[in-house]
Amino acid sequence: GQEGLDIVIVNPGVIIGSGFWKQGSSKIFDKIYNGLSFYTEGVTGFVDVTDVVKAMMLLMQSDIKDERFVLVSENVSFKDLFFKIADALGVKRPSKKATKQMLKLAWRLDWLKSKLTGSTPLLTKDSAEAAFRKTYFSSEKIEKRLGFQFTPIDESVKRISTDYLKST
Repeated sequence: GQEGLDIVIVNPGVIIGSGFWKQGSSKIFDKIYNGLSFYTEGVTGFVDVTDVVKAMMLLMQSDIKDERFVLVSENVSFKDLFFKIADALGVKRPSKKATKQMLKLAWRLDWLKSKLTGSTPLLTKDSAEAAFRKTYFSSEKIEKRLGFQFTPIDESVKRISTDYLKST
């Protein structure tokens, strides 16, 4: 590390967890519960917040330094994730496939709404573009080095959905 500091960098995928239902990635549980209609078929890596915390603690307790670790449980399409969340919440699945043109308009409208209301936009230009990208990540390094086991996304979605339903 620089100036005698030992560092370990973690690069988590999209972190899912309970609480803060009106902001960040947890907002998607709220949106789906309240009838989100659209999905995309982009793919990215998702990880449970509890796994991120556990991995960071294990890395801090280890003698590993000056390395980078990807933290991703699974690479899942937004469509599959949204369907899993809808099923776990007992609500209707999003049924309309969004097009790039739709999302271009949607993120602009969301931006305008956020300016008028002071709310945080769910969609940004970056998140709208990411919704169509297919990006795959591997956590093989931390799994091999520390024998780390990630929580399956199905399990995370069920736990987070139960927490969401208790809080509404």
